[in-house]
Amino acid sequence: MNCLGVWTIAIIIYQTAICTVISWLTLSCHFDPNVADLHEVTLMKLLYLYDPDACGRLHFYNFTLGNQDDVRFSAVLWPISNPIAAKFRNEIRLWEFLHIIWVILSIANLTHGKRGCGFYAVVVPFTLTGLAMLVVDIIFMVLFLQDTPYTSSDVAIISYINNSGMNIQWMLREYPLNNMDDDTVPTDTSWISLLFAYWSCRGVVQWFINFWMVKDNYCAGLTAYRQLQKDARLQRRRTRI
Repeated sequence: MNCLGVWTIAIIIYQTAICTVISWLTLSCHFDPNVADLHEVTLMKLLYLYDPDACGRLHFYNFTLGNQDDVRFSAVLWPISNPIAAKFRNEIRLWEFLHIIWVILSIANLTHGKRGCGFYAVVVPFTLTGLAMLVVDIIFMVLFLQDTPYTSSDVAIISYINNSGMNIQWMLREYPLNNMDDDTVPTDTSWISLLFAYWSCRGVVQWFINFWMVKDNYCAGLTAYRQLQKDARLQRRRTRI
């Protein structure tokens, strides 16, 4: 049993396990906001991890604008839909699907990759799935980076979720964000989308490990395939003699 194949399976399985846990927690609505959460964690959940439509329940958010001296405005908001979180749920499903396929193909690559038909039947699909995973990671990272200008504060996040003006309801008739004064200094929360971009690229280091892992397995499979072809040609020559 080759060392590269064993390490490949181990690396892919632990990534798939993490992805499965995150997918289950997200899709089963275990990331709904909690009153005991930190303010920043609540905003993170409201932005990406909490979809009222999918979860079938509402979360009330105490939205407050103010400066160091006094409170300028306060209201209770609740998102009735969240297109950003809905998009994230679809991304999680795609991510999980690719991981599961990758695990299956990594096992097949270890057991059948060096057989006669293994290169085209196993090695190439394994490589293509790995490349698809790498590309999807980059795409997700870019999508999160594109969110950064819209997640610079709780005001920006709520406006981003509201988007069309119909996704959030509040207790007062007047739209609360219109009451923000120039001297109000919101907390910088742009790190939320940057953190998700960092995670989607697997902490950068893991992404490069996956790249070299895919490349090395392809090269090893190609070398084994060429050797099998060479051995087959030699065997045919011997039988003719």
